[in-house]
Amino acid sequence: MEEFKTRIADKMLELARGWLDDGPLRSYTEAFIREKIKEPMVFGELVIYHYYMFRGHEGNEVETAAAIELAILACDILDDLEDGDAPSKLWMNTPPPHALHVATSLLAMAPLALAASVPDELAGARLATMMNRQLLHSAEGQMLDLVDQMKDEISYLNMVGRKSAPFFVMSCMAGVLAAGSPWNEGVAIYACELGIASQIKNDVRDLLRWDEKSDFLRRKGSLPMLWLMENAGEEYGWITDYYSGRIAVDSVLDKKAQFREACEKSGAILYASVQGRLYYNRFCSLLEQTDAEPVWKDKLLQRFS
Repeated sequence: MEEFKTRIADKMLELARGWLDDGPLRSYTEAFIREKIKEPMVFGELVIYHYYMFRGHEGNEVETAAAIELAILACDILDDLEDGDAPSKLWMNTPPPHALHVATSLLAMAPLALAASVPDELAGARLATMMNRQLLHSAEGQMLDLVDQMKDEISYLNMVGRKSAPFFVMSCMAGVLAAGSPWNEGVAIYACELGIASQIKNDVRDLLRWDEKSDFLRRKGSLPMLWLMENAGEEYGWITDYYSGRIAVDSVLDKKAQFREACEKSGAILYASVQGRLYYNRFCSLLEQTDAEPVWKDKLLQRFS
């Protein structure tokens, strides 16, 4: 999908130039887009896959994907500003009011660009409404994350289902609607399963990191962290002490090896990996039951295997 990534990136810049007048807002927006396109464009790819899965033929899939990625960029900026956990990002090294203004402008631009990506006005309105609804669902989940009330598996998975999964629903459904098909509840359900599986996979990855994205060092709740806190054992009491704020970060920075050992002994990695696989398997099963182009269903599975 590398060729699609290049086309989506170019289209994002083109949309910024088309919707924004030349000036500081456009300059910041273009700079943030260039920062964003250094990463994989998972959500834009989901649009493309579903556009072809549902037999789209208007040739508008790249513009639809670019509009989705603009919305994702806005949410990334807001998430990083709120969490303060990505100091190397360009928008984190920009005056906060400027970065915030770009994000809010992108949230206004993305539905307009999405609606304009299809030739039919009614279809465009449906796309924009769908996007706004999913973004609002995600905002509710983000607030749950910010207030940090995830004390157990159920509350954590509820938060993920409301914060992360809507991005997957939005992206998959954008492809479906842009292809000329109606809302597909089956797609929405498996997109949610895929979204939760993907977040748990990220949780496992971030559990063992020892940098600015470390969930432990940032005292950030995640599925494996919740398990670790319950099952680490007395010899790793410093983990609970740090996570609860009773000791400072300087006290644990030299304990990377011990932390990894605790993760392995407690079964935190295995537990989270199994949970993630359960959600992924449900995604695969539901996708298999979906009436869509088999070749593109297979490509979707390969991409997220």
